[in-house]
Amino acid sequence: MSDNFLLGANYTPQKTIFTIASEHASSIELCLFSADESQEIRVPLTRRGNLWLTEIKGLQPGQKYGYRAYGEYNPSKGLFFNPHKLAMDPYALEVSSSFNNWQSELLSVENNADTASIMPKAVLVDTNDLFDITRYPHLNRRPSFSIEQNSIYETHIKNFSFLNHNVPNFKRGKFLALADDWTIAYFKQLGVNNIELMPITPTCPGRQIPETNGRDDNWGYNPYCYFAVDPRYGSIKDLVEVINKLHQHNIKVTVDAVLNHTGEHDARGYWNRALSFKLLDSLNYYRPAGNNLADYMNATGCGNNFNLDSPLGHKLLHDYISYMHRLGFDGIRWDLAGDNALNEHGVFQNNGAFIQELKFAVNNLNMEMYVEPWSALGGNYTGRFCSLVPGVKEWSDKRRNFVADFFSARENTSAEFGHQISGSSIIDHANHKTAVVGTAFTHDGFSLVGAFKYHKDTTPNGEDGRDGSPDIYAKSTNNDELYRRALSAAALNILSKGIPLLRNGDELSYASPNNNPYSIDDSSVWLHWKNLNHNEKRLFKHICRLNALRHDHPVFHSLDLYTGEINPLNGAKDITWLRPDSSEMTENEWKQPHHKTGAYMLNGASLKHHAHDDDFLIMASGDNYHTVHYTLPTPPSGGNWQLIFDTSESNSDNTNRQFAPGSQYALKPYSFVVMTRKKSSNIEHQHRRLNINLKALKTNSR
Repeated sequence: MSDNFLLGANYTPQKTIFTIASEHASSIELCLFSADESQEIRVPLTRRGNLWLTEIKGLQPGQKYGYRAYGEYNPSKGLFFNPHKLAMDPYALEVSSSFNNWQSELLSVENNADTASIMPKAVLVDTNDLFDITRYPHLNRRPSFSIEQNSIYETHIKNFSFLNHNVPNFKRGKFLALADDWTIAYFKQLGVNNIELMPITPTCPGRQIPETNGRDDNWGYNPYCYFAVDPRYGSIKDLVEVINKLHQHNIKVTVDAVLNHTGEHDARGYWNRALSFKLLDSLNYYRPAGNNLADYMNATGCGNNFNLDSPLGHKLLHDYISYMHRLGFDGIRWDLAGDNALNEHGVFQNNGAFIQELKFAVNNLNMEMYVEPWSALGGNYTGRFCSLVPGVKEWSDKRRNFVADFFSARENTSAEFGHQISGSSIIDHANHKTAVVGTAFTHDGFSLVGAFKYHKDTTPNGEDGRDGSPDIYAKSTNNDELYRRALSAAALNILSKGIPLLRNGDELSYASPNNNPYSIDDSSVWLHWKNLNHNEKRLFKHICRLNALRHDHPVFHSLDLYTGEINPLNGAKDITWLRPDSSEMTENEWKQPHHKTGAYMLNGASLKHHAHDDDFLIMASGDNYHTVHYTLPTPPSGGNWQLIFDTSESNSDNTNRQFAPGSQYALKPYSFVVMTRKKSSNIEHQHRRLNINLKALKTNSR
């Protein structure tokens, strides 16, 4: 099949060509529905290899349609054809309505009840209108900054704006809220420049639990159609308008993609729903459970593994990436990417379809690829993706655990502190860069404040506590300590080597004991836009400052790994790890399990691919009892240190204090301190050294 041949319904004013793929069907009918869906016209398709086609004149955008596939129903052979079940077009670009009937027994593939009355319909879209360059001139004009400058903001479409009275009512909870002038100004104030959208595809509410008391598939991780958007958030045109507007303001957009499983769930039994792929060609679209074709492989824990290595699955993956690029997305975040790379035996494939398409996206489309490098059932492939595909970035489970651990006074080795600060736990070996995405706090775990405030309680989800990340963090005993730890945790994550990710609401002190509210769609998960109290306002300003600090200083945003080499200009290493007495740490001290503080100095003159930067001194304490007195080292460029912030101080704006080398600084419990020596002094110091060297040359020449 041609790389640029997109299946689905291809509309022109003269005719519409409908194309769908199935290797094992005996016949397929296109079903055209009237606007009120009371009438259905069936049109037989013509087979050409594994493609089924028909050409119809006179249709208009907005036409509703679906498919019925005929063939053998024989689970033992992996065949589930049932023409009584209306199948969604896998390549539909729009669907008629959100899906709210997943629990219905009509959807069981094992009965002959017709499902047309409850299934959403595919909707015909005019792509020439959708991608009108005069209307959306910035859609494919990508923001100009490199991936190392990214500051990611992970957000849920509805949760972000549903209660935000700063945007017009008709935009709240919708795509369009992200294109509002107020929202764009907010993103710029916050200092984020890459908006990562949680899943936007049509999903299956009620798939795991009944839709009662506000419980719903709020997160959208149970897709049944990959190319369309869920009508809950608006139309595909709304999404294009948002991406165009964000690009106009030099903000990137990333989409969260779930191609490891679908909402159809199990092959047989109680959760045997049939919506699309199962009805069209189950043998191609799903991986069987070993030699048992009657059941699906279930490495995801969600009932089925999508088969990206079959001819049809591989093409869908390729077309999906190409279409996301055409929509204007700058990057894709791959949910459970470890599962995407497994073969039918659960073995990671170094050159399987998923790895091939990551290479295509990075090398041919210049898209940014972010992966969760693990499988739901325990396989962790951290480092594998970025080694196989230079440029791919990996979510870090170690960063997630370490940041909250460190400020919970749990024992950590100095080595782990060093690994997380330097981003060396995941390396893009071909480019000698870090591939870490700093995911200390994300949608499926505790929030920044919640990690230090609550013990886990996922009771509202109805899963008997089986869901949600473990409750491993020590809780704060008072509000001041709570916010000191939150301020410090945010600083450690944003200023460490790698690409920082901020979970929406962390900047507003969102907190809940439910650290996995996937099924909750009520005010407990919607962001509350309110007047912030003193500590909340302090945290918000602090995160803005951290993002600005990282953006302005390549010593923080450069992804080049530290080498430990001495710079001949000033005799200092690019990074120097410090003991409290200001001497450099020894090899044995890296192995000590009881260290609860850490300090390091960054040499602004040692950057490989950037102009010289300021020098920085950073001290961090995960100690909950003791103040540790650090002797300040001499900056690489000489002179004094200037305090930027100390999270133990309530007045975070007091940044003019100077500290001489050799003086003592009291590092208080749960604090994070940043000091700097400005670049101008660095240059003056280099000039002094240069003058000295010139004098020495003149002396030697006599």
